[in-house]
Amino acid sequence: MTENKSDLFYFDAPRGLKMEPPDWVSESVFYGIFPDRFRNGDRSNDPGNVREWGEKPETDSFFGGDLAGIEEKLDYLKNLGVNALYLNPIFKSPSNHKYDTTDYYKVDPAFGDESKLKSLVSRAHDKGIRVILDGVFNHTGEEFPRFQDVKQKGSDSKYWDWYRADGFPLETDPEPNYDCWAGVPEMPELDRTNPEVREYLLNVVRYWIEETDVDGWRLDTVHDLEPEFVRAVRSAAKAVKDDAYVMGEVMGPAGSWFKSHSIDGVMNYELYDLIVDFIAHEEISARNFRRALYSLRRSYPDWANFANYNLLSSHDIPRLMTVCRNNVEKYKLAYFFLFTVPGAPAIYYGDEIGMEGGEDPDCRRTYPWNEARYHEELLDYFKQLIEIRKEFSALTKGDFRGVGANEKILAYLRTEASSRLLAVINAGSRSGKIEVSREDIPGCSNLKLLLGDASPKLNKDKFQVNIPGSGYCLLKLQQ
Repeated sequence: MTENKSDLFYFDAPRGLKMEPPDWVSESVFYGIFPDRFRNGDRSNDPGNVREWGEKPETDSFFGGDLAGIEEKLDYLKNLGVNALYLNPIFKSPSNHKYDTTDYYKVDPAFGDESKLKSLVSRAHDKGIRVILDGVFNHTGEEFPRFQDVKQKGSDSKYWDWYRADGFPLETDPEPNYDCWAGVPEMPELDRTNPEVREYLLNVVRYWIEETDVDGWRLDTVHDLEPEFVRAVRSAAKAVKDDAYVMGEVMGPAGSWFKSHSIDGVMNYELYDLIVDFIAHEEISARNFRRALYSLRRSYPDWANFANYNLLSSHDIPRLMTVCRNNVEKYKLAYFFLFTVPGAPAIYYGDEIGMEGGEDPDCRRTYPWNEARYHEELLDYFKQLIEIRKEFSALTKGDFRGVGANEKILAYLRTEASSRLLAVINAGSRSGKIEVSREDIPGCSNLKLLLGDASPKLNKDKFQVNIPGSGYCLLKLQQ
């Protein structure tokens, strides 16, 4: 932060602006939706080249999913237990993924319109479900009218300074002569040092909260944005709605984003990598896993650990079931861990029924609305995880502390004033046991099994927990 208020990115928090995330985030279970693939609720707005629902997706496939489809399935989501939705981009764009925006002020016609978004948000709120949108502010699409103006007029365009080009005409062969995201010509990068660009984007942030009452934003490619701009986005959102949530896509360590108060939370890919290494691939020991968790947790302010969007699948990575090679027990174990550590657990649409999918675009398959194709045991399991998380405040607000690590077995405590819980996970294929000293759980005389399969035993000095391979258990500490 600079003390020079004439500086483009001077950040002055509005009076009363909380510099910590909204309280509702830590109590949330998110559900991530790739709109074109979740549910087709209105066939009248299908794009002309829509494919048959259920076919294997390709990079340029369209399937007709829309906002009406999401609204149609709000009762399903409410019954599952989720209370927050994250939607991949919904604004006008020529692609199926919508990360190449053509109009930031218009819902893509294939998804509906502004009135349909208002309806979706209103009905979701009626069911206790919040909604956050995806903001793509690093780059526009090639068809964005202001980029087209630059492309046609060069330096004579009044939008020439919205982008950064090495010359005119703009070229893409053999490579673009203008800045674009990851070298993709169809995604020209905006120059946010331009005050007009900055104000345009901040108006987008404010507009959709004011007009549709959405609950916040997920910022695409935060690692490519200036921290000062991200802070300005956060400020703009909270000036309209003080409990708005602003989280971002950060693929690596995120400590600097939190310590500079730039953002409320991040998509926690660092945690994802650790879980996959420990549980899915069995590449690290429980002791090293515990050490890495501690290091990650201590790298962030306490409040940030409770506000991250914790995920195990997304539109950018293979689905967890495929990563686990269809090992359902490992899959359940990974999600058990996700639901019992600090942060907001996120379910990528279809993970609750065991959907598979490899690298993009395979991870973006259509949801099979056919109960015969559901993994009913998993669906019940997810409902159980969500119910237990909502029942015990230790899982949403409690401290986290590792209390034992033995080969592939980890024990950890979640403690809060009204509840104390002990969780044990076994990432190995063989059954084993772990001992927890009474000194680590003072005042506890008994353990009550809440979830999982374990045989806790008590003696004078310690608790011993026997647990099967790929097993887990959640135990309530009793006086």
